[in-house]
Amino acid sequence: MTIYGECIGNRDRTPVTISGLGDSECEIEPQPGSSVMEGLLDLWIGAIGPLSVIAETIGGRRYRARFREPLDQRIIAHFAQA
Repeated sequence: MTIYGECIGNRDRTPVTISGLGDSECEIEPQPGSSVMEGLLDLWIGAIGPLSVIAETIGGRRYRARFREPLDQRIIAHFAQA
């Protein structure tokens, strides 16, 4: 499942592609030319957010975003049906 969203840091708003959505984490990939996104961020998943995440690089332009609080199963189910 691929979902479009946005990460908001201290200075930047970065459009991202979200995959592997689970209750504790997901993977995000910023659009080409976007700034590096690591540390504490607010993540919007579609129109749902802001969700507080801690992002860390996992290689290339891909990042693991760990939710600071578990994501509600209804949100996961909603995007799984998309």
